Amino acid sequence: MKETEKARNLLKGNVTFAAVGEKGIYTSEKRGVAPILEKIDTDPGFFKGASAADRVIGKAAAMLLEKYGVSEIYAQVTSKYAVAYLENKSVKLTYEKKTDHIINRSGTDMCPMEEAVLNVNDADDGEKLIRDTIKSMMKG
Repeated sequence: MKETEKARNLLKGNVTFAAVGEKGIYTSEKRGVAPILEKIDTDPGFFKGASAADRVIGKAAAMLLEKYGVSEIYAQVTSKYAVAYLENKSVKLTYEKKTDHIINRSGTDMCPMEEAVLNVNDADDGEKLIRDTIKSMMKG
């Protein structure tokens, strides 16, 4: 079984994110970019060559996963911005459904992470904007 299929099969119950690679298996029940940032902060090399599966992949998540070396991504839902960002990258993206944009948790507007990186195509700049947006959201 391919790593992408393994990661995809882990998206059951409360698991929202899964990654399978040389360094093992990582799953999380957190939402948004939190599981990706958590793994980057504890083991930055974990995603190198790994396959990831997520319920929702927007441009922010796509940028982070691509920057840290993921080779394949599966998403139940993705956005046209994530698809466009990964188009000329070496990351293969497969998905069930593509939307115009990822919506926020209250369903009223665009996801703040996707909005933060909308006009950026450099992954380093993207990561900084994502982290800055999270910090300002935490402050309320």
